[in-house]
Amino acid sequence: MSAEDHRPGAERPGGTDAPATPTPERWTVDALEDTPRGPVARLERPDGETVDVPARHLPDDVREGDLLAVQDGPDGVSFRALPRETRERRAQAQAQLDALNARQGPPTNDQGEIDL
Repeated sequence: MSAEDHRPGAERPGGTDAPATPTPERWTVDALEDTPRGPVARLERPDGETVDVPARHLPDDVREGDLLAVQDGPDGVSFRALPRETRERRAQAQAQLDALNARQGPPTNDQGEIDL
């Protein structure tokens, strides 16, 4: 069997494979801003690049820090809120912040200055 036999839609003894649906990317809502052209969301892609999208294209009640599933389809790009993943990511970030805040700081003298 050649590599071509493994492509979506290739004929096989059991019939034709349906094209695989690509996994949606996870983008983060970095900022929400009011502009002269209306509300805009700055979304951060997994590679760190940002994209500005009119907020009207996003799910209702989206907030900064929310995770969105972004998928390109026949009707254009769709955005779907991921509330469970957003909660998990926020809890993880809070735990990291709490751990950093719990660490003992550098030694200081009576005036609160750092002793070297």
